[in-house]
Amino acid sequence: MLDLSAHQPATVWRPLSGPPPGREWRAGLAANPAAPAEVLVRLLDDIADGGDSTWPARRPELPDRVVEAALRHPHWRVRAALAERPGLSPVVLAALAGDGERRVRRAATSAAHSVPLPERTLVALAADRDPDTRRRVPGCAGLPEELLVRLAQDGSSLVRAAAVAADSWAQLPARVRTALRADRDPAVRAAVQRALRVDRPLPVTLAGYIAESDPVRRERTAAGAALERALGEWLVLDDNPRIRRAAAGNPQLPTDLALTLAADPDTAVRLTVSLRSDLTEQQRSAVDYQVPDAAPPELPWVAERADDPAELLRLARSGHPLVRRAVAALERLPGEVVALLAQDPEPAVRLALAEHCADAPGELLRSVYAELLGPSSLPALERFAAPGLARWAERPEPALRLAALRDPELAPEVLARLAEDPDLTVARAAAGDPRLPLDALLALLEADAHPAAAAANPALPVSFMLGLLDLAENA
Repeated sequence: MLDLSAHQPATVWRPLSGPPPGREWRAGLAANPAAPAEVLVRLLDDIADGGDSTWPARRPELPDRVVEAALRHPHWRVRAALAERPGLSPVVLAALAGDGERRVRRAATSAAHSVPLPERTLVALAADRDPDTRRRVPGCAGLPEELLVRLAQDGSSLVRAAAVAADSWAQLPARVRTALRADRDPAVRAAVQRALRVDRPLPVTLAGYIAESDPVRRERTAAGAALERALGEWLVLDDNPRIRRAAAGNPQLPTDLALTLAADPDTAVRLTVSLRSDLTEQQRSAVDYQVPDAAPPELPWVAERADDPAELLRLARSGHPLVRRAVAALERLPGEVVALLAQDPEPAVRLALAEHCADAPGELLRSVYAELLGPSSLPALERFAAPGLARWAERPEPALRLAALRDPELAPEVLARLAEDPDLTVARAAAGDPRLPLDALLALLEADAHPAAAAANPALPVSFMLGLLDLAENA
């Protein structure tokens, strides 16, 4: 029996039985938003012992005391885990970039792509003895040009290739570029070719397109170049359906040529035609398209009309469900458009409105959720919560029982019952609810209950968190 009486208030003491589930407790505590610095500092040693090293990066807040302890920790795994955390200060990141362990320096150098480091630190990284560290330096924020030039002439082909990119090529002296073009390593030459691709404008004439040998550039031309009429006529007759599909989505392709693809044998081509911005609703409805089961294509032209209420209303009345869905996915919509889309016959349209539109009412979120049984994004929205959801706690569908937790007036006894639900997702969510009665929470720390979810509950007393760590260490 595990005696925790020294760590919990006497009024709620409940002995635990069996071996302590130390791994689960530590995982829960690492995710617990209420875990103080003294708990998190002790969890650093678990990283050193091969435990989860991702939690320092995942936590929204990491106290300064924990950052300092991780920075000074004797084991490199802990320091490398700290280097993976977004938003570290330049001072902390510079210290990690000068670490004696190459794996820490690698992580810190990658993080420096978004956090500027002092020039002296960048100079040291560019001269690092580890080529895998040096190859990360070209992407560092604020890298001086002379260091880029040095890296482009590095003794490691890995580093030279990393120094060559579309945005860095012009910064290199002519003699260095000449050497890179003739580099003995094929990876470096390939990097040069990729960098040079963007320097050449895409062909816009038929003759230029025929002369183009790169299939990637051909498809990019069909998809986005300002096409001459003769080239457009050529593209819509191409044997390759990928080219025809790219052309069908090119807003520069004249409408009459795009409509010649409305009866294309390829379903993806026909769908792309049907989603063009320049079609009338009559032309759109005449296309024999099929709505795919996969994620729908993006329609940036719909978003461009976000400030035009009349146009949004027109598009919300479109016969094409993917056009209506694109409107529904906008963050802000006029009330008339919201009301119209909230009654849309297509569940996918109503789901897009519920998930993305801040103007969608909570009633819609709940009705869509109940109909589709489980779009996980909906219950997390603030507008979803409402009194009365507790009635779903008795429903046979786990997704509805899970949503019952969003009732702000949920009775403690109902919450405790949901924490023992046969569905693990429901039970673990209830176990992490801070409204859970403390005696029920403590019972869930058992190995055969939900120890990780219970340890992550912010209502767990700090003294008890420390007690769990003591038991895990002494078992």
